[in-house]
Amino acid sequence: MRVQAPLCRLLLDSGIDYKQAVLALKQVFLRQAQELMAGRGAPDTDSGLSVVSGVHRKDVHAWRNDPAAHARSRAPMSTSSQVFARWAVSAGYHDRRRRPKAVPRLGPAPSFEALVRACTSDVHPYSVLQEMVRIGLVEMALRKGVEYVVPRNDVFVPAGEPAQWLELFGLNLADHASTAVRNLGGEAPRLEQSVFADGLSQASMQRLGELSRDLWARAREAMVAEAIRCLESDAARPDANGRMRFGAYYWSEEQQPAPSAPAAPETPRAGRGARAGRRASLPRPPSSEDPS
Repeated sequence: MRVQAPLCRLLLDSGIDYKQAVLALKQVFLRQAQELMAGRGAPDTDSGLSVVSGVHRKDVHAWRNDPAAHARSRAPMSTSSQVFARWAVSAGYHDRRRRPKAVPRLGPAPSFEALVRACTSDVHPYSVLQEMVRIGLVEMALRKGVEYVVPRNDVFVPAGEPAQWLELFGLNLADHASTAVRNLGGEAPRLEQSVFADGLSQASMQRLGELSRDLWARAREAMVAEAIRCLESDAARPDANGRMRFGAYYWSEEQQPAPSAPAAPETPRAGRGARAGRRASLPRPPSSEDPS
């Protein structure tokens, strides 16, 4: 239940109640049951899906005839993310601290225009710039009459519309959960590790949080650089149809003390003071400390 609790809170905060959640979950159960049956070589029938998933057969039939129910969100990395990722690993676009630096909007490399052209020829650099400004990845600045594009190096979660970052949240969490589930299923172990400590002060939690961001920035830089090299070398391969996700998170909170168990209600002693209908306590057996 610990896994469901924060998700339930998110649904309620987003205006999604229990009935709506159950309707969406029904489709998830059917889709996963269908994949499970296919892996077992079982025939894909309405009756079979109903038995495996627990969903009523008429609902299975309705689901099969609803094309929208079969839509899957396997969106490729957006152009904005590709540009920002290349910016983070291209030495010519770094300052002395090896962080992405502000570059002129137009002109030869290093410029924002050249950076976008290196990533795609399908979208105009100005359109990419507008989107990156909108979601908070970059800012514009005027320096000596020249337009500069300034990267937001402090960005960890896009500041776009809720629907966009909720989609990103869902994709990240789904892949994290898939990794853990596969490991629990006995397959070859995949990377899914964490470090835990309790008994920390606020100052310590803040210091560890800052360290986690620094470690992530370095790990992200190395991973993005290698991923770009792999993408370039795999561009012409017919079997280049895989995807991966590498991420990190840091969570801290103050722990509430565990509530103490309520005291047991006192029972009246045997004797005249005992009320009718209540059990009287049994006399305590004598001990070595009792007077004889």
